[in-house]
Amino acid sequence: MFFKPSMRAFASRLTCVLAVCTMATTARAASEAAPVAPPAKITAPAAKTYKPKAGETLDQVIAKTMGSSPLSMGILRQAFIDHNPQGILPGKVPKLRKGTTLNLPDHEQLVRGVLASVTPLAAPSDSTPRAAPSTPEERKRWVQYP
Repeated sequence: MFFKPSMRAFASRLTCVLAVCTMATTARAASEAAPVAPPAKITAPAAKTYKPKAGETLDQVIAKTMGSSPLSMGILRQAFIDHNPQGILPGKVPKLRKGTTLNLPDHEQLVRGVLASVTPLAAPSDSTPRAAPSTPEERKRWVQYP
């Protein structure tokens, strides 16, 4: 099945939204079943890193570190490039520099960003004027099909 590029991007984002909604529902059900313990100490999450092996490509690194992600490979690839300008040479096929340790992007933040880009804007408020119902005289001028 062939889609226009914009439809392919929309379908990819919709798949991500559905996967995230499923994960959120599963997490909510698990949290409701588990007893809630107070957090011991809130600290900032440590930045995760990955040291690529010789000959490893960026796509292989993404598959190893974020293989279960519902996000498309293009979104993940761009996130890696944005987080590692010193370690990835951009181009048609991004290449890893030898001996560089890559900083892994925050997956939850990426998902939130994708969801924010596909969620509809706020619904119009009730204060917006609505069209008055048509009168029988106006309906006589409507186009009718047999």
